[in-house]
Amino acid sequence: MSPGHVLFLPLPAYGHVMPTLAVVAELVARGHRVTFATTAEFAPAVVAAGAEPLLYESELAGKAQPERFTTDYVSREPLRCITENIVTTRLFDKSLPEPPDVYVYDVSTFPAGRALAQKHGARAIQLFPVFASNERFVFGHLQAAELDEPISAEHPAIVDFLAKVAEFIDEHGLGVSVERFLTPCDATNLVFMPREFQINAADFDARHTFVGPCLNPSSDVSWEPPADGRPVVLISLGTTFNRNPEFFRRCAEAFADLPWHVVLTLGSRVAVAELGELPSNVEAHRWLPHAAVLPHASVFVCHAGMGTMMEALAFGVPLVLVPPDVTEHRINARRAAELGLGRSVDASAPGVRDAVLAVAADSAIREHVNRMRDVLSALDGPAVAADVVAGVLQP
Repeated sequence: MSPGHVLFLPLPAYGHVMPTLAVVAELVARGHRVTFATTAEFAPAVVAAGAEPLLYESELAGKAQPERFTTDYVSREPLRCITENIVTTRLFDKSLPEPPDVYVYDVSTFPAGRALAQKHGARAIQLFPVFASNERFVFGHLQAAELDEPISAEHPAIVDFLAKVAEFIDEHGLGVSVERFLTPCDATNLVFMPREFQINAADFDARHTFVGPCLNPSSDVSWEPPADGRPVVLISLGTTFNRNPEFFRRCAEAFADLPWHVVLTLGSRVAVAELGELPSNVEAHRWLPHAAVLPHASVFVCHAGMGTMMEALAFGVPLVLVPPDVTEHRINARRAAELGLGRSVDASAPGVRDAVLAVAADSAIREHVNRMRDVLSALDGPAVAADVVAGVLQP
């Protein structure tokens, strides 16, 4: 099979970009050309994976997230999405002298990817860094059910969204209905979790390939556990909902007198100095590869981001989940708890401390986590995902 040209265009956000990079590296190693549409923030990682970055600015990825997702906010999200996709579709079309053979896009960039693939007669693959959707199970509907009030089809933003989608379809001569264009999946889909974690997994057929988290190779940054053999707890709130220095400070205080070693990864919006003086058994970093710490960790406290949870489970580390008031994360946490992979608690420091101690001592949770680790280790996600891409390249 001759090499092909693949365009990746996931939303330029950490949880959307990072799961794809090992797949990109595998495709490049097989001789394929990969172009990767993204922002300057992710360009170094894209280049390191062997792809050619196609840079643009994204208001959708860079927008500030509210502390709580209200019905009104969620109702406006599709409009924000299509508004950016209208612009990026034109940009991507003009930036590439020849259309790629395959467009690979995700749940936030599907209008651009789907339109360009249909317009140029190219193949298309949809990525799911969150729970997958199809005609029987739509994750967005489950999220909407979590809101305090139902979303109204008469909301001005919803009405405007549907009108813009219709105009978008006409602009690119796609010749399909709005309903058809907004179908929740494509003929080929890659899901960055195991089938065992997917909600309503029995409803998904061979169109969806569950490849697992597709972790990147270890970075050059190393980390060593304490020499005294204390159990390690890693605590992180991810990259989006992490502006909470008080949470980290209280966690440090809660573990100060316990025979545990605490590793805090704060993210870009909290400075280490904001935490003040830390107990001797606590260390804090703005950034530290979790893959360097997880092999030594007994428990991982996190915000229930899908990629973060999958990485921990790949290392066989039980979870204590403190999801923000965001529907996606609440559902993630609930699913992990249902599968016996950890506990979901509120973000109070005593609650986190007690949950860490309980989870660390829970043999049933350990058994479930070990089983999920074995499932993930058997998937060989990057190779399987690359096989799927290569499969659609074949005439």
